[in-house]
Amino acid sequence: MFAVYIILMLCTMAPVIAIQVGADITGLIWLVFVLVLVKALLLVDHFMEMKHAPFGWRLASQGWAVVVVAVLAGIHFVA
Repeated sequence: MFAVYIILMLCTMAPVIAIQVGADITGLIWLVFVLVLVKALLLVDHFMEMKHAPFGWRLASQGWAVVVVAVLAGIHFVA
């Protein structure tokens, strides 16, 4: 469980560190996209206690992150 907290903390810190290092916006968008997916997987599996749930339930509950990021990317692309 401690490792999950460390990974979540690193996922939260990574975009800030990337900005300070001077990452361009495209790289930052992809970094945030990947980190949202990682956080969704960890949060659903460890904090929502779905480690032992059927695969379909886990996939459906983790799918919200992909949908949200895709919609935001679409809005950004159109605007």
